[in-house]
Amino acid sequence: MSDTLYIKMDQCVEVTNDYVTIGDVAKLECKNKAVVNKLKPIKLLNDNSNGKNRYIVSIMKIFEIVDQEFQNVDVQSIGETDCIIEFKKANSDIKWLEILKVIVICLILFFGAGFSIMSFNNDISVGSMFEKVCELLTGDKNTGKTVMEVGYSLGLGLGILTFYNHFGPKKLSKDPTPIEVEMRKYETEINQALIDGHNRQDGKLDVK
Repeated sequence: MSDTLYIKMDQCVEVTNDYVTIGDVAKLECKNKAVVNKLKPIKLLNDNSNGKNRYIVSIMKIFEIVDQEFQNVDVQSIGETDCIIEFKKANSDIKWLEILKVIVICLILFFGAGFSIMSFNNDISVGSMFEKVCELLTGDKNTGKTVMEVGYSLGLGLGILTFYNHFGPKKLSKDPTPIEVEMRKYETEINQALIDGHNRQDGKLDVK
């Protein structure tokens, strides 16, 4: 009687070692634990590019290894058919450099967002609109210090916090933020483009 091995391969994995094993790219499940324990540490490939290259491994490579190692194992794939492998160096201990990067990115985002908001307000003439509304309601010209300006500023900030679902490191709800959704969509499209490009290269292993 043969054993059934279920393989769920990820679409993309990051590895900090110089090699990748079957256990790094796929989750294995089988009633015969000896099959899983023997397959997990088997190496699929080594990286000699110091993390400069990406590699793509097909599920057929794992099928081939299973056929070589076992005689009576029925393999069922319930995940991806190709996996992108990225070799990355382990995180360094240069904390000040990481902090500097975060500060620079925060400054770029802060001034970029401020410039975008000011450009939008200028395009639709928010100031002129407030002046007209104030003149219609009170008969006086707007001085720039009315309840409308204060309410607009507070509402803009609260709207941004609500939309992006973040206040500092904490989320306002358990739902993913719009940025997280878009980043996942972008990551999926990039991975699919790499896999499609690899499949058009006559089975070449590495994608630079």
